[in-house]
Amino acid sequence: MQLYYGDIPLCYTHSVAMVLHAYGYDFQPPYLEALMAMGNGANFLDDDPKHPLVFFDNGEPDISISNCLQMLGFEYDEHYLRSSDEMDVVNMKERLASLLKNGPVIVGPLDMGHLTYNPNHGYLKGVDHFVTIYDLIGDELCLHDPAGYPCMQMNFTDFLPAWQAESIAYKRGSFSMWGNLRRVETPSPAEIYHKLSLTMKKRYESSQSNVIEAYADSIRSHGLNLQQKQLHDFFSFRLASARSNYLSHFLRKHDLERAVLKEKMADLFGQAHLASLREDFISLADILQDIAQLDNQFKEKCLQYKGRE
Repeated sequence: MQLYYGDIPLCYTHSVAMVLHAYGYDFQPPYLEALMAMGNGANFLDDDPKHPLVFFDNGEPDISISNCLQMLGFEYDEHYLRSSDEMDVVNMKERLASLLKNGPVIVGPLDMGHLTYNPNHGYLKGVDHFVTIYDLIGDELCLHDPAGYPCMQMNFTDFLPAWQAESIAYKRGSFSMWGNLRRVETPSPAEIYHKLSLTMKKRYESSQSNVIEAYADSIRSHGLNLQQKQLHDFFSFRLASARSNYLSHFLRKHDLERAVLKEKMADLFGQAHLASLREDFISLADILQDIAQLDNQFKEKCLQYKGRE
């Protein structure tokens, strides 16, 4: 299958790619997204018995950013505030300014509802996001937003509610940032594959089970409500397809069996998107059952991974 390039909501991956490029390293987003290991399995976001919300992943973007940089041999300075930490705006601004002396900074998760340069921000409260900050002039932040808003400026104080990410449940803490990147190792492709395989194994070991099968049964019985349909029509299925496509291409040089499984899943997630648009919920349920079978096969192979002897 051809490698996909296009408009996919991978803000954390594109932010990492922009910062790495500024430091002189040209890693393409599809490659970085494969290393994020975000597109495997699925998890329930709530326990609604008829219309649950499901994301087709088993990782979190902020942890995945750190993992990806480490896989590639980078050290970095990282800062975030836990809920028990005292908020010190002056200190955060000084930390950011210090990191910017060495290059751009990855920041997030952010709450898009507070990013006022986005004309749709009023409809995006609670939606997570990542950007890169490349300058701080007085109280004005200069940033690139991978959602299609380069060269934006925003007052530091106005940016704080987005950066606090109060409505983003998965975050490790508020005001997260990564900067001052240093590549201390240059791991081989085999070493990177090994680290990725260990990450996928670990995530499957701690992830929810039988989510996709249960979701297929729910859709077969109850269809999709408006919230579910909007999630799938505008976001989740196309994202899952792209992630599977990217991981398949990475794995093809290392593990053909797992690569083929992810390629088949990429195709099926595309079909799921079309079935959701048609509101053909029986077909959608059938497609999700097929995806579940493939994901279970992929999961088993990940759990069996033993690594280098």
